[in-house]
Amino acid sequence: MKIYVVTTFVGCFGVDENNKIISFKPFPKNPEEAADKLNLSKTKIIDAEKLIIEELKNKGYSEFVFPFQKSGVKTVEPDNKAEKYIKQNLREIVAGKKFFKDQIEFNKFLVEVNAELTRAKIRQSTSRDRIIMQTISAIDELDKSLNIFMERLREMYSIYFPEMDRAVANHEKYVKLVVDYGYKDKFEDATMLKLAEKSMGIEFTKEDMEIVQQFARKMIDLYSLKRDLIKYTEETTKSIAPNLSDIAGPMLAARLVSKAGGLERLAKNASSTIQLLGAEKSLFRFLHGKGKSPRFGILATHPLVQNTPERLKGRVARMVASKLSIAAKIDYYSKEYRGEKMKKEMQEKIKKILSNR
Repeated sequence: MKIYVVTTFVGCFGVDENNKIISFKPFPKNPEEAADKLNLSKTKIIDAEKLIIEELKNKGYSEFVFPFQKSGVKTVEPDNKAEKYIKQNLREIVAGKKFFKDQIEFNKFLVEVNAELTRAKIRQSTSRDRIIMQTISAIDELDKSLNIFMERLREMYSIYFPEMDRAVANHEKYVKLVVDYGYKDKFEDATMLKLAEKSMGIEFTKEDMEIVQQFARKMIDLYSLKRDLIKYTEETTKSIAPNLSDIAGPMLAARLVSKAGGLERLAKNASSTIQLLGAEKSLFRFLHGKGKSPRFGILATHPLVQNTPERLKGRVARMVASKLSIAAKIDYYSKEYRGEKMKKEMQEKIKKILSNR
């Protein structure tokens, strides 16, 4: 004889084929605990359900039916009669078992459990790829700020030592030189000292130099923060989307996730859409007859696309986008790691494209 195992927010029921309740294992009268158990029961057999199975096995029952598939379940009957019976008559059943003192307490508990279930859904929907999206935005905003601050620092320091502006192209190096040396006669590099001897800049007072160096020190902190954010973004992306990270590189993978609006959306995108992520403005102009059709968006920064002859970049970008589409789907749906194998396959195919040019 079958036993239908039905789980509700008040507990688990063992019901026979005649809708007779053979066993009942109540949940604690704590909305949070009840909601947790109800959520957990959607993926695997929970302790209360195991107790019913063990108890009724000892009474000779051997077939246990659940309303949906989950880990450990052998027999499934969706929308079975026992489930419908319990849900339609739950108030009366609970009242008969005197689980609540009255209907007011029942209603209050029901509302509180539903509130906890809603909170749990919100927590689950906010996945870790949202962190990647935020850190990518933070890195981009830091870049913009650093560029603005760098322009200001160069203009400020050029009042004192204008020749250094052309001599040092690297922004971060320029900032470090200002912090480490400041005054022209303190430079150790022979080239810088030679430029300092013939400098056309005005002299700075102690207060002038202090404020410029203080500004430069704050910029060093921002450069350090940017590196920390990049490192964190790379590590987080590798953990969330290992296949995508192998194919694209962690930072490009993070930008693709951010541009798509999350890993789920990226996984649901066609490869042609992934190929054009970041080229929305160019595509818009093309659709209005004001330019050429874009061949790729931020995939232009992928090493395989960058190192390809111009006329073949479109084909290579299409191949890369195809692999990225598969990688995103694996990362989101199956979680299986196949990145290294997919990367080698992609590289071999691109070698063939380049050899047949």
